[in-house]
Amino acid sequence: MLPGYDAVRIEEMQWALSTKKQSDYDTPVADADLNKAHTVREANVAEVTKELRSDRETYGKGHEFTEQVWEVARDIRMSRSMDGSSFILGWALAFAMGKVVTTQPDAAGHPNTKLHTITFFDPDVEGSINMPVTSIVESISPGIKRLLYSMAVPSVTITAEGFEHLNTAVDLIGSGKSVASSLDMPDLTTVSYLASNYATIKLGDSGEDISTRVRSWSVVINNNPREGRGYFPSSGLYRGRLEIGSRSIVPALVVDINDTDADLLDDFLNQTELALEIYAEGDYTSGDTYKHYLRLRFPRLLYRAVPLSEADGIWSYAVSFDEETVIYKSGDSPNPLITVEVQNETESYLT
Repeated sequence: MLPGYDAVRIEEMQWALSTKKQSDYDTPVADADLNKAHTVREANVAEVTKELRSDRETYGKGHEFTEQVWEVARDIRMSRSMDGSSFILGWALAFAMGKVVTTQPDAAGHPNTKLHTITFFDPDVEGSINMPVTSIVESISPGIKRLLYSMAVPSVTITAEGFEHLNTAVDLIGSGKSVASSLDMPDLTTVSYLASNYATIKLGDSGEDISTRVRSWSVVINNNPREGRGYFPSSGLYRGRLEIGSRSIVPALVVDINDTDADLLDDFLNQTELALEIYAEGDYTSGDTYKHYLRLRFPRLLYRAVPLSEADGIWSYAVSFDEETVIYKSGDSPNPLITVEVQNETESYLT
């Protein structure tokens, strides 16, 4: 072997995650529960930053140079872009929205099939405005392996077009604390990917199937967390909490124009309230009866805009909604803003 060192290839990067949440903000998930792994589309790793203070701009030293530096706070950020499997979609949506109820469609005949109904947690019910957090281990090389504490999911973006897998982009914010880890990295978790060409999209007050007209779609969840409030007297160097801000979940669509009538444009001009359902399925779960799937249903929407756009010589509507046009009705059931379902073979999330 030539003298020197061996470079580390980006393909050697691994990460381990857990479906479990931390019991509190300071206690990491046990190594035994960091047993899931999923491929990523980009070679991003966690970014550790420090907030520093120095005496450079103070007087009395007799010069203008720095003599002392203090670290006053630390932060960790991570982003992941992944092909959307039913497992990783359930994981990202569960930690982003904060509440999961898991049931079994057929406990006796198909005990491995689980249906996870995911909703935004209610601070009044939970008695807290803090987001659930979990732990992650990332291995950049055998010698650089670190446990990241208290990782929350402030935002998730799901996008799809053509025949591609649903892309799942996840942002994470940690407490800032990381320590060396000796975890044996788990094997990749067996998953079922969900693809755009196996999706059904229904739009309108009568639930019209517009799947063949849809060119692309997206859903963005944002918790807008109050990051600065994570540091407080007695919190020390690391963030001690991460509270939700004004939460939102906003869809968008690019839809080909109907050549017989101006249906979407008319609904926009008439201020018509409508519903949107996005359903994407994958392989059968064990037993060949139930399928892996994601269902997102917005019961009350108003168009923000439906401008005309052109691609490949075809006219489309670039349909947009926003925080003001995804409507909340507190008396509605089961969830007034959105119903999210993920079916797969994952035992549970957020336990």
